[in-house]
Amino acid sequence: GLYQLFGKEFRTNEGETLKGINIFDAHTVGGNERLIGNIVEDSQEFGTIVGFENHSGLTYLGAGCEPLATVTNEGARVHNVVGTYLHGSLLPKNPKISDYLIEAAAQRKYGEFTPEKIDDSMVEKARASAMKRPR
Repeated sequence: GLYQLFGKEFRTNEGETLKGINIFDAHTVGGNERLIGNIVEDSQEFGTIVGFENHSGLTYLGAGCEPLATVTNEGARVHNVVGTYLHGSLLPKNPKISDYLIEAAAQRKYGEFTPEKIDDSMVEKARASAMKRPR
């Protein structure tokens, strides 16, 4: 529920409202049906994002927040903060997001960053395998 609590509030399906920390201009409403399994989404900045979801919340983004990807309610971005329902191996399966976060952190700390080229061929094989098994 961390992504959900980065928003303004999370309303459980039992009617309880949990206050969020308001990083994202968003709120989440819990549902009765869980969404579980591999998922593939498209992001203008990061290309194809591969991950695993397990949640029942539906998150609604406000004007101050842009979607992470085109799949409904799968994530949000504000500046260098990325929030998503995707679990586990999000960063290893999506090196463009990992590289972006590393670069943003290094630039903030050191003022500049020049990445070295990394062989992502094994990552691409893992991504291809996960994309063949969507929920």
